[in-house]
Amino acid sequence: MTEEEREKLRAPMWCPICDLTLRNGSGGDDKTLYKWGCCKHCFIHFIEHREERWESGWRPSQDDLKRLFEKMR
Repeated sequence: MTEEEREKLRAPMWCPICDLTLRNGSGGDDKTLYKWGCCKHCFIHFIEHREERWESGWRPSQDDLKRLFEKMR
């Protein structure tokens, strides 16, 4: 296996959408990362029940992310 192939298999340390640290194991981020490309928080707030919109390319704006962080405080 080449280094490039190994790099593709490595999970990032931060969510590609919100930049929060990913939690593996019981946190569930590993499942949502591989299926949806984001952490569990992003999945719940931006994707769940809106899967078609996500699959068509929609991604949250900076304002959407700001509101998410305010809810998490």
